[in-house]
Amino acid sequence: MGGREVIYHVPVENQRVASIGGIRIGGALGENPTLLIGSIFYHGDKLLINEKSGEFDKEAAKSIILYALDHARTLGLNFGLDVVFPTTESVDRILPFMSEFDDVILFLDSPSSEARSKAYLMSKELGIVDRVVANGIYIDTPQSELEALKNSGIRSAVVLAFDPSNPYKSMYPTDRLKLVKELVGKARKLGVENILVDAVVLDPGSISISASTIYLVKKELGLPSGCAPANALGPVSKSRFSPEELVAIHGSIAVYLRVMGADFIMYGPVKRIKYVAKPIAVVDGLLGYLARHQGIRVKGRHPIKTILKTLQQLFTQSS
Repeated sequence: MGGREVIYHVPVENQRVASIGGIRIGGALGENPTLLIGSIFYHGDKLLINEKSGEFDKEAAKSIILYALDHARTLGLNFGLDVVFPTTESVDRILPFMSEFDDVILFLDSPSSEARSKAYLMSKELGIVDRVVANGIYIDTPQSELEALKNSGIRSAVVLAFDPSNPYKSMYPTDRLKLVKELVGKARKLGVENILVDAVVLDPGSISISASTIYLVKKELGLPSGCAPANALGPVSKSRFSPEELVAIHGSIAVYLRVMGADFIMYGPVKRIKYVAKPIAVVDGLLGYLARHQGIRVKGRHPIKTILKTLQQLFTQSS
């Protein structure tokens, strides 16, 4: 583009966009806001009154969800929830409640294959398949779960770039890319249209490997990609660190992943959005500005129109 040419360190061409529940995920870096995903009803979540039955504090859950959603929206970011079903029985209580939040993408998750299968099929009964994401498809996902996913009509799913049965063969980015290619083929056969790649995080150091995997997947396949640094940062909490340190740790890691190409970031417990949202919004505003100068159209709600606009105005007023 002549004098307007801008150098990107991540691919901008042939990048796919997943549209889920009216939210666009992926594309060229800066084209769409980051999708921040908070986890809820995970093992040990204080919202749970009884993990086995899935009984939980509805008012507290609603308050926390609306807090996070407002936090993201105010900054121009996208927001989703990783809904973790502790047991198969818990799906009956949790999913109908979650279905009431019609402007939030729901990632259906569980340590139990049976619970995930049940949640997939129930999402069809509740009429919410357009805004749910199966989380997710592993290399060793049981056939019964794959059938449930296919029969549910869910069109969006996460594929996980890691083989827990053979960790050494799926440790490095090139190994993970091969695995992703295999899983993408499997997902397509199940009717999945929107594929999100999770470059699985194992420990704090492996966040750098996950970031490199995201870069490689974006470069080779153009698929929306991200990961869950929260898997390695659980102990990084207010019991050990000051609020400033928490923003520094959670926020800087989220920013690092974003500039490496991450389209979504699973940041941990819902309330922790306060540690990552503003750092990500500032970076997204800058990336959106860069995208515009590359001739990429930035649509809809975006941090370029919120926090970056405010920074520009402050600069103008002080000049």
